[in-house]
Amino acid sequence: MHMQSLSITNSHPHRLPLSTFTKPLKSSPLFTAKIHQKTHQNFPRKLTVFAVKEDEEPQSTPSWAKPGSEEPPPWARNEAQQASSSIELPFFVYLLASAITAIAAIGSVFEYVNQKPVFGLLNSDSVFYAPVLGFFAFTGLPTAAYLWFKSVQVANKEAEEQDRRDGYR
Repeated sequence: MHMQSLSITNSHPHRLPLSTFTKPLKSSPLFTAKIHQKTHQNFPRKLTVFAVKEDEEPQSTPSWAKPGSEEPPPWARNEAQQASSSIELPFFVYLLASAITAIAAIGSVFEYVNQKPVFGLLNSDSVFYAPVLGFFAFTGLPTAAYLWFKSVQVANKEAEEQDRRDGYR
């Protein structure tokens, strides 16, 4: 049988009554805990826990941990798989791009209504004023919607992957 011991010291011995004997807390074939108490008030209590395993086999070393092994550890296998797959942006990048695009599209509508110059460069009397603002307004909102949809897809994919790693699926 293999026996292990754990000692814990009470840092506030004056709060607990001390006695001069050892009393078992819980006994079973696999677990025994005892409190060793000192006779002097200035010594801390000591808790010792013994765990016993029957028919214990020697611990085997995984194949990836053996010296000279070419097999990568489990966490390195996942990194290699991720490196070989295509790089995908995190969801918050799509969400941020969606917000900026939507703000620019709505801003283009306000600039057209209020006849303000575009970026301080293109005045309202220019031939290109309405087409540029129209392009931003009409393509910006669908682009913002697509980027928002893409951010939701990527976030759901990341959540499902994390659930799979945590063992929920």
